[in-house]
Amino acid sequence: MNKYIEYYQTLKSKISRTTLIFIGVVILVLLLLQQCNSNASLKREIKQVQMVADRELNNYKAGQDTIRIERNKNGELVAKKLAYEFDINSLTDSNKKAIADYQRALNLTKDIKNINSLLRTEIRVKDSIINSKGTVITLTDSTSTIKFDDDKNWDKYNWRRFNGTLDVLRNKKTNALSVTSSRFDFEQGIELKAAILNENGVNSLKITTPYPGIEFTNIENINLVNDKLNQKNEKKAGFSIGIGAGYGINLTPNSVITVGPQIGIGLYWSPKWLRF
Repeated sequence: MNKYIEYYQTLKSKISRTTLIFIGVVILVLLLLQQCNSNASLKREIKQVQMVADRELNNYKAGQDTIRIERNKNGELVAKKLAYEFDINSLTDSNKKAIADYQRALNLTKDIKNINSLLRTEIRVKDSIINSKGTVITLTDSTSTIKFDDDKNWDKYNWRRFNGTLDVLRNKKTNALSVTSSRFDFEQGIELKAAILNENGVNSLKITTPYPGIEFTNIENINLVNDKLNQKNEKKAGFSIGIGAGYGINLTPNSVITVGPQIGIGLYWSPKWLRF
């Protein structure tokens, strides 16, 4: 016991009161910073839990949502529907099945980490061809060919091409006509414009086309995120060991403040906002 008292008296004689106060203040500051870091970590965890809960709620709403139709300034129909958001680290069997459908259709890689967003639309086209151009070519006294031709151009990207032929045979006794062969060719150009919106933390898909007679029977958007990757990139506070050299203010064991060059090795604690 006397030996410990002797060590204490020796240490006390070599360290001044000012030095002890300085060390105490440093320890207190470190403890306060550590407490602030713990509070920040707790807030970060609460934020993560809230984000996952909001995502599950939004996905449920997206599953119950139906297509809503509005019109833009040009009078064109705009379809809107809530979007899904899946974390690739916690996919359900149903999520995997939905993503696999896109992968097969688009010949995508199996590594879904490279996929950001998936889009799908199903359309129904209602169109009529009225008073198309037609010509009749008489081949013989009993055979003829009827040609049809109809072109519509709404703009550079939205158009329709229709043409066809009918080979007709006339019965010389009854004058009845019968079709011996036919061919019809139909081409379309349809432009689609789409946007993924985030309104108050909720994603939705909007899609439209200037092509007349288009009805959107289904639209879908799946956004893929990686929560683990986002957490890994976040800077964290903590201790580190470093070697430094410089020029500055020094406090000697005799409580004398001097200015001069510095070199040393030490244990440092840094908050996350100071880390880069």
